[in-house]
Amino acid sequence: MNNLNKNGDLKLPALFMMGGALFSMHFGASSMVWPMNWGKESGSSVLIAFAGAFITSLLLTLLAYIALSRGNGSYSKIANRVLGKKLGKFYTILTIVILGPLYAIPRMSAAAWDSVVQAFGLNPQAKLPLIIFTILFYIVTYVFLISPGKTMDRISQILFPLLLIIVIIVVGKGLIDPISTPVAKSYEGSAFSYGFTNGYATAEILCALIFGVVILNSLKEKGVSEKRMSKNIIRVGIIGIALLTITHLCHMLIGASTGGQIDLTYTALYTEVSTQLLGKAGGILFSVALFFAALTTAIGMTSGCAEFFLDITQGKVDYKKASISILVLSTIFGCMGLSSILALLGPILDGIYPAAIVLVIYYALVPNNQDERRLKICSYAMITALIFGAIDTIYAYGIKLNINLGVLNKFYEALPLSSEKLAWFPWTMAVVIIGSLIIICKKAKIEDVAS
Repeated sequence: MNNLNKNGDLKLPALFMMGGALFSMHFGASSMVWPMNWGKESGSSVLIAFAGAFITSLLLTLLAYIALSRGNGSYSKIANRVLGKKLGKFYTILTIVILGPLYAIPRMSAAAWDSVVQAFGLNPQAKLPLIIFTILFYIVTYVFLISPGKTMDRISQILFPLLLIIVIIVVGKGLIDPISTPVAKSYEGSAFSYGFTNGYATAEILCALIFGVVILNSLKEKGVSEKRMSKNIIRVGIIGIALLTITHLCHMLIGASTGGQIDLTYTALYTEVSTQLLGKAGGILFSVALFFAALTTAIGMTSGCAEFFLDITQGKVDYKKASISILVLSTIFGCMGLSSILALLGPILDGIYPAAIVLVIYYALVPNNQDERRLKICSYAMITALIFGAIDTIYAYGIKLNINLGVLNKFYEALPLSSEKLAWFPWTMAVVIIGSLIIICKKAKIEDVAS
């Protein structure tokens, strides 16, 4: 079947199915579960919180695909241009390992298991069933990964339709017949900053930088030429993120409509909401939906991570071996359970995320992004974001472990926006402004000399 039109672009049916597959990979366990929790905690301020979450978990995710397109390269290549080979390689490997087998991939199976436990009334302390479920989950994941170019097709043809049907049933019932009416938000501070910083939790920007390779391989498989590649990556990204935006908003509205009546969070919250909306069958239906959502994200992440290691080792580590290694590690960490995974590695994700935001905004929005002077400014901005992200991570672990870090605690708490977990932002912006002014002054001086 020919998937291309006369211009060499994907035809609408093929484009929609690939966009659907992209949505499925992003939807995963986090983008399916997190928004409902944000909505529950935001209550009557849900729309303001959605505006903040939209920026970090949706708009910047779309910009990540545009960045890959405008940067003419993979995640590792565009990062290396900005940070240099050594620091760029260190940062990208760190994010891939954290996002892959240590945190995000095992989080998929762990979240799916939590839902099964709640829906079927199983013992949450039992370890053997968790281990068996986790092993089977990643065996199924590997089946979908055997041929990298076919990954998107398998997701779009098999998992996307099933996932879409189940989500429409749960969301439709929740919007038509809400559980209660929204109450006041349950947290201090602005709803916008709450949504903005909690958007980090989905790790969608980093996912997009990884999924870009999966999309690229699938487009090549369908016959899209290098000349038309950038346009088609962006089109697929727009459809996928548009679908994700709709589900985020709907789930946040349903979460807000719980009216503070359900004292549960994340997977347990969604399972209970589904049960109240649709009865016992609703909880089971959600468990099935979450399994497929988690599976699609695990497939996309594992495929993207394997392609990353194939790229940076220049083929020395092949796709199959990389996939198996990633899934073995994911199985080990997945057996820890969701709460342990989030507590152990969540602060590291918060620390590395700001630099990824800088990288994405630079390549997506800055003109002449291959210019050496502009790359240098982006480099300083990324390093600044990394430094303050590292301080944020150390501070967070100090709080978690109840360790008094003395001067560091006082320093961090005195930083502007530290209470909102945005301490990195003003300093990074200051570096960008100063760097830009220096370039403008140098350019003016050269022009004066020339005249």
